[in-house]
Amino acid sequence: MTVQAMRAAVVAIRAGVFDDSGEVDVARACQAPSAAVAGVARRPGVGAIPWAGADTGGAVVLAVAGHAGAGASTVALAVAEGLAETRRVLLVDYAEPARSGLAVAAAIELGTDGNRWRRGRRGRLEVLRLARDPVDGELPPLPGTDDTDRAVVVDAGWSLTGALLAPPRSLVRGSTVVVTRLTVPAVRQTERVLAAIDGDAAVAAVGPARWPRPVEASCGPRLRELRSRGQVVPVPVDRRLQLAGLTGDPLPKSVAAAGRSLAALLVPAGPRQPRQLRAAQRSRTGPAGTSR
Repeated sequence: MTVQAMRAAVVAIRAGVFDDSGEVDVARACQAPSAAVAGVARRPGVGAIPWAGADTGGAVVLAVAGHAGAGASTVALAVAEGLAETRRVLLVDYAEPARSGLAVAAAIELGTDGNRWRRGRRGRLEVLRLARDPVDGELPPLPGTDDTDRAVVVDAGWSLTGALLAPPRSLVRGSTVVVTRLTVPAVRQTERVLAAIDGDAAVAAVGPARWPRPVEASCGPRLRELRSRGQVVPVPVDRRLQLAGLTGDPLPKSVAAAGRSLAALLVPAGPRQPRQLRAAQRSRTGPAGTSR
């Protein structure tokens, strides 16, 4: 391998583009770093957002990584559980099964739906994961529903994110949360993702609430604007999650709280479900229905 190809390999690995890539592909990544960051090396081809033609019901929230290893699956789960406090929520993972960050996040496994989806439950959440790698890059649409109140949270996965960001860009509208770590390379790559979004977005900043000065100085115009408008939510780093990944156990309280804050930014509050209404009524009355 040439020195040029070795340098390109470092660029590609940092961007998460290193699967099934030969020396020629990697050399191209060196010549076009922006393409490497976008993840275009043999990724699933997406002519349109795969859930665009489906009757998804209510709001759709897309969780995308600003860079490889950002922690988008954790944020997607936290947002979904935050939304599930007031409505029915479907959490969908479009990552290849071998790359899924939600592989063991369901508390109960419910088997496969044909050869497309693997279903599970986690509290109030219904969880869908790809049952197998997409054939010829063709991603399945979401199952339709007549439930107009149901929200959908999509964990795009790094491969789909790269495909959506590749020309012609499809990541243009809807409720989107972009996840970034608080490092200089991370916020620079995240700025490129934010530039591909036509409309508002929220940012989940994984790390300390107080940003290091070099990171602040490296913010691009879009990220600075979102920070000034209160669209950036800190997500604390949890050592247990870093070690074990997502499991069927509850999320740490601090991460769950960040998910609720993001959910409030991304989707307006909807009508309470009967369970929440009964709980609220009990909190206002005493044992015999007397007011507190």
